[in-house]
Parts: sequence; structure tokens; C-alpha cells
Amino acid sequence: MCNRYSLTAELSDLTEDFRIDRVQAPYSRRYNISPTQQVPIIQQIGDERFLNQHRWGLMPYWGKNSINANLDSLVDRKYLNSMLKKKRCVVPCSGFYVWRVEGKSKSAWRVVHRTKSTFAMPGIFDVWLDSEKNEFPMCTVITRGTLFDTDHPQPVILDEKALDKWLNPDETRPEILQGLLQRLPEPDFRMYPVMPSVENVGWETPECIAEVHPSLSLVKI
Repeated sequence: MCNRYSLTAELSDLTEDFRIDRVQAPYSRRYNISPTQQVPIIQQIGDERFLNQHRWGLMPYWGKNSINANLDSLVDRKYLNSMLKKKRCVVPCSGFYVWRVEGKSKSAWRVVHRTKSTFAMPGIFDVWLDSEKNEFPMCTVITRGTLFDTDHPQPVILDEKALDKWLNPDETRPEILQGLLQRLPEPDFRMYPVMPSVENVGWETPECIAEVHPSLSLVKI
């Protein structure tokens, strides 16, 4: 699953690139975002776009956290299909991390888009209520297929036109929305080795995104 990513854009660039009207939550640059953490998301209400934050990982009634939702599951699960129609968001991302297994070792890599310093991953969201009716906003990232000969799901990436339609609350037709969720060609991405310490959820520094020699990205398994 896609379980680590970064968002390194300055707030001014993020609001300009995604035409955000209001910032409703604290924002800081992040280098190693992990599941169950609060993450920035973009939502649209009426004609206004908001930068908010939700917990990364749905807490569905049937089991464990769902940090990714495969495109096929949007149709199969009524719970997710309902969110597809009415509760869509965008998760901005500057790059995500994957692991490649080579024999008895694995290596850490970061995947970035060749032309977009920050890109839009489509997401869906919900609000979970605990026994005391406290609200916990939560979201998941939509994926389709795998990337670079790994078993890591590839997040779908929206271009500007698809992003506008995805966030439009008046669009509720599943066939139209699913049609926006197309994989981008692998040549649109670049993958480079990083320190394996990104697996540690406590490591949150600019060194997380630094390119290293491939030998430094290896760790025994």
C-alpha cells in the first residue's frame, strides 16, 4: 500500500496552485507523512475551496484502518461508493515512498512527478463518531494498479481539469467520477533512492527526501 508520502510545498504556493480560498487548519511542510496522522486535504463547499486536515486512514465498521482505496473497491463496497458520490477531497502530495525487495535486502525509494512539484491525489472522506458522539474526520487515498515493478499501489493523480470536476459537489455520477481515475504513464514519474530511515514514523526531517547512493538505501530483511 502507499503508506508514506511528503508534502514540501510552501503554503503560498499550495494555495496558488490549487486555488484554495480558505486555510482552515494549521499547515507546515512535511517530509514523512504516515498513516493515522493528520494530513492536509482540499475540499470544496459551493464555489470555495478549503485547506483542511483529516486523519489519514478510514476507520470502517468492518475492520482495520483503510489508508488506500483501490478503484475496484469503490464499486464493490457501498460504504465507499457513497463517499465517492458525496464526500470527495484531494490530498496534495510532493512525492511518495516505496520499497523494492532485492533478494534478502530491500531499498527505500521516493517517487516524484517529473513536471509537477506538488500533485493532486484523489481521496474520499468521512466523519467517524465515537460512543460519545465526538467527531473524527478521516480520509483515504484512491489507488489504481502498481508502480515500477513493486507491489506498492500507485496513487491516481488528477490533472487540473479532472481536479475541478472531482471537487465539484454537483457532480455525483459514479461513471463520470470513476472515469477521472486514470493511471498516469510511468514515464511521468521519477524514482530515486533515499535513506531507509523513512520507514521510521518518527523521522521527519528534510533528509527524508534527499537522494542518496543506491547502496545507502539498502537494509537487510
